[in-house]
Amino acid sequence: MLPTRASYVEINTQALAHNFQVMRTLLGPQMEIMAVVKANAYGCGALEVSRVFIEQGAAYLGVATLDEALEIRQEFKTIPILILGFTPDHMAESLIKANITQTLFSQKQACHFSDMALKLGRKLKVHIKVDTGMSRLGYFPTPKNARIIAKIAQLEGLEVEGIFTHHSNADALYHNYAQQQAVRFVDFLAHLERVGLEFKYKHMANSAAAICLPSFGMNLVRIGLALYGLHPSIYTEHALQQRHLALRHVLTLKAHIVSLKSIPAGRLVGYGEDYYCIKKTRVGVLPLGYGDGFSKILGNKAWGLLHGQKVPVIGGVCMDQCFIKLDSMRAQEGDEVVLLGDPLSGAMGAGDIAKILGIINYEAITMLTKRLPRVYYT
Repeated sequence: MLPTRASYVEINTQALAHNFQVMRTLLGPQMEIMAVVKANAYGCGALEVSRVFIEQGAAYLGVATLDEALEIRQEFKTIPILILGFTPDHMAESLIKANITQTLFSQKQACHFSDMALKLGRKLKVHIKVDTGMSRLGYFPTPKNARIIAKIAQLEGLEVEGIFTHHSNADALYHNYAQQQAVRFVDFLAHLERVGLEFKYKHMANSAAAICLPSFGMNLVRIGLALYGLHPSIYTEHALQQRHLALRHVLTLKAHIVSLKSIPAGRLVGYGEDYYCIKKTRVGVLPLGYGDGFSKILGNKAWGLLHGQKVPVIGGVCMDQCFIKLDSMRAQEGDEVVLLGDPLSGAMGAGDIAKILGIINYEAITMLTKRLPRVYYT
C-alpha cells in the first residue's frame, strides 16, 4: 500500500528478523529474549515490529508505559509484556485486566496492586527492580530490602515472576563498573534464595551487556537498540565483529521533492535569515520537518541522498517542510530523497544525526513522530 504522505519511514522486516537471530546466535538457545519495543519500537512502529519479533521467538516484549502495553495487547492477546517503568496506582485495574506484567520498586504500590488484583479475582505478574548502580529505579541490594521483597512475594494478589537490574555503562571500553553491578546483583539473588525466594526470570543484560558480558547465570535478556540495527557504542560493534556477526540496517527516512524552483539572488530560504541566496539557486522542497522529528538544527548541517549523490539541506527546517540545494543536479518533482539511511550507501545515518545534534543514535530514531507513515518491506 502506498504511504499517505510524500515523506515516510521504511522498515526492513527481514533486517529486523536477521538482527533478532544474530542475538539468538550470540546468546545461545537457552537464553530467552525480551524484545524491547518501547517508544514506538524505537521509531519503527510497535505493532508490526512486535509481530516480527513474536514470529522470531521472543519470549517477552518490553515497553515503558501502560499505554504502550495496551496498544500491543489489543493486537497480541497472549504474548507476555513487561512495563519497565512506573504505572500510576489509579491505572491498576486496566493493568490487571489486560494481563500486563508490571515492574515494582515500591512496597506501598505492591500492596495497592495486590488489593486491586484480589478485588478483580486475578493475580498480577510483577518483576522486582533492583538498583545496582544505575541510580534510577529499584531497590538497593541490601538485607533490609531483601526483607521487603520477601513481604511483597507473600502478597496474595501478586505473582512475583521476575527480578532484574539495569547496567549503566556496559557499552564502555572497560567493564569494571558493569562487572561490579553484575556481582552486586548475583550476590543479592543468592541472598534472596537463602531466604526462600525463587524467580522464573532473572535478567540484567541490555543490548550492550548481552554483546560484551557473560550471562552471570541469568535466563532472560532485554534487547532494544541492537534489534534495530544500531550499536550502543563502537565497542559493542567491535565485540560483535570479533564473533563474525553483524547487524543489518533497518530504518530509512525518505521524502519526495514536492516543489522545485530556481530562487533569484538576494532571496532568503525559509524562516529567518538562515540561508541567503548570493546567486540564483535551484532548491527542492521536501514535505518533512521538525514536526516529524527532523530537527530544525539540521538545517545547513544535514544532507540527503538523491540518485546516490549527496545534496545539502539548507535554510531552517520548518515544522512541515525543509529545503535541499540542487544546483545543476538532475532532479524533478516526485524524486525520492533519503534523509536518514544506511551510512554505507552515503546516506546520513543515525550516528551522523546524533553528532550534529549532540545526542545519541537512540534519540535520532525515536524522535521520528507517529505522523510519519511506516512502510514495511522484506
